[in-house]
Amino acid sequence: MPWADFYGQETVKKTLQQGLRSGTLPNSLLFVGPDEIGMEKMARLLAQALNCLGSSDDPCGRCSPCQALAKGNFPDVLEIGLDKEAGKKSAGIDEIREIRELALLRPMTGRHRVFIIENAERISLEAANALLKILEEPPAHAYFILITKNPELLPATIQSRCRLISFKPLNPEEIERALLSSGMPAERARLAAILAEGSLDRALSLDWEQVMAERQLAWHYFSQLVTAAEASGFFKILSSSRQEIIRRDLASLFRFFLTFWRDLLLLQEKGDEDRLLNPDLKEDLKKLSVELTSEACLQGIALAEEVLSGLERNLNPKLLTAYFYAQVRRKENG
Repeated sequence: MPWADFYGQETVKKTLQQGLRSGTLPNSLLFVGPDEIGMEKMARLLAQALNCLGSSDDPCGRCSPCQALAKGNFPDVLEIGLDKEAGKKSAGIDEIREIRELALLRPMTGRHRVFIIENAERISLEAANALLKILEEPPAHAYFILITKNPELLPATIQSRCRLISFKPLNPEEIERALLSSGMPAERARLAAILAEGSLDRALSLDWEQVMAERQLAWHYFSQLVTAAEASGFFKILSSSRQEIIRRDLASLFRFFLTFWRDLLLLQEKGDEDRLLNPDLKEDLKKLSVELTSEACLQGIALAEEVLSGLERNLNPKLLTAYFYAQVRRKENG
């Protein structure tokens, strides 16, 4: 896979390519960024570049290491996927000791050994201390790529031995351009770019039947919330005892709220209606827009973004929702 085929993250690509060209790429890297942003894919691309037999830093895709890596069966690249769904630290001391032993051995068929550790924050403290020993003095032929969205949970000693590589969410305009290039219809691409949370992979894998069902429910709650004091339906989502379900459903709800407010603002300011994120709701949006001001729409956008940010930071979803509702009511009555 050539570097150019990886969409976005230009700063990251430039940093890694410069390190490869100059021979100054650190042996220990810490990839930090949100979920589904492409960190695992970038780690595999870097592993391919480190082992490609071609003459440039761009993987040729034709040599035996490139082809083996594309099939996922190259012996000198080891991926360790820690089970984030199980909610446990699944990399123990024995596994890390095995990595240390392998790292000291010369590559079997490639130029370098590469160890990719996903969800690195889930490594146990004992295992992290064992890993530190090899990170402090890594063999020249061995590279370690640690991947995490929570670097603060990693021991400071591990962080200090790695070069930090930060991945940023793509902006909606970048995602929309990529989706249009892939052949996605313009109306769908605009909405997907907003719902994707900065991830092109997420945008491409959206289940549109589910998206439309969730949007219909979100519109029902939104129109109730904005036009009337009745909000019992809005709070039904909080009835689950499982915080992860509440958080997931609320995030989906507020992402749709964000699209509704942006559409209302566009209509308020007589913008290009072809840019509506929900064009099939245009008539309903127009009816609602006469009851709101541009300022109210801007405040709604800011509130939705504030709640989404709070959910991302793992703040209490019930408190966030109560705060949101109180702010909406205060602005409507004030």
